[in-house]
Amino acid sequence: MVLLQQFGYDVVSLLVAVVDYAYWILFGFIIASILFSWFPGYPSSSFMQAVYDAVRAVANPILMPIRSRVPMLQLGGFGIDLSPIIAIFGLSIARTLLTIIIEQFIGPVVG
Repeated sequence: MVLLQQFGYDVVSLLVAVVDYAYWILFGFIIASILFSWFPGYPSSSFMQAVYDAVRAVANPILMPIRSRVPMLQLGGFGIDLSPIIAIFGLSIARTLLTIIIEQFIGPVVG
């Protein structure tokens, strides 16, 4: 940590930036998962298959526990999956809490 401070880096700012980047990356994967769910056919090109598999590999561990506990909202003849909304809301709360913890508890320790 002293080495980072010698080069002009603030440890708290770096940690908050890492939390923010992780939030936005997971947010993007969840949005991509929503968009892929609108097109249920498996992609035909190998590049899109790789993207589809990567999005599912990141988003499913976040969304599946929520899907198993929260039923789909039935409106007429179709259902709405609420798990992405709940996941994004939970990620937002986690981001806020981690930022507070970093600024209030880690900040005074590292100076």
